[in-house]
Amino acid sequence: MHQLSLFEDKRALTIERIRHIFIESYRELRITRSSPFMHVEFYPFVGINHTIRFRNGGLYARVSDLFREAPSEIIKALAIILLSKLFRRRIPARITHTYRAFVNSVDMKEKSLLTRGQRGRKLLCDPKGHEYNLTSLFDRLNAEYFEGRLGNIGLGWSLRKSRRILGHFDPSHSSITISRIFDDNRIPEFVVSYVLFHEMLHAQFSTSSNFDLKNRHSCQFKNEEKKFKSYKESNDWLKENL
Repeated sequence: MHQLSLFEDKRALTIERIRHIFIESYRELRITRSSPFMHVEFYPFVGINHTIRFRNGGLYARVSDLFREAPSEIIKALAIILLSKLFRRRIPARITHTYRAFVNSVDMKEKSLLTRGQRGRKLLCDPKGHEYNLTSLFDRLNAEYFEGRLGNIGLGWSLRKSRRILGHFDPSHSSITISRIFDDNRIPEFVVSYVLFHEMLHAQFSTSSNFDLKNRHSCQFKNEEKKFKSYKESNDWLKENL
């Protein structure tokens, strides 16, 4: 006999019902402003994103279209989170837990990765840079730390030099981007390898059943990261130079 999951609902909520949930949440938060006109719509964001803002005296909320079949308690949690952020209210821990449990469910993670791959567009420069070849570094790290298990991962330098985002693993495109700022002979090779190793760990953890979209640098992740031979030297160099 088929057993319903925790968040499964028999019927999808209508957009009008969702709008009423937002209105109810607004009133429950006891916001001093009088209840404004509320407009809610589904929007095809690249990932699981939602927005809310004031416009022409009304509140306009855009809910990820991945939430079309979300049950009422999840829409309620989302409404409270968005309104609390907008009006700078504390978000109850139980509301955050309810929302994150839904977002981090296997079903939602699969939907998110699928739509990101379909809607997103990944632009990468060739992995062979002026100074460093990411493919060569990847192959060495893969053999040394991952027993050669990481495969089918796209590699490339970023289009621009970035000091804010040093590297990024995109699970929807199965690709790793490293900031072009590291493709420089003044950067020690062990530093470039460390940044790449960090993103390779993200690639490994993304396939784990307990992978948490909201906590990518878990204690388990940090412990694995410390296995990099030049972990301390790399972090010291980055702190002093970037």
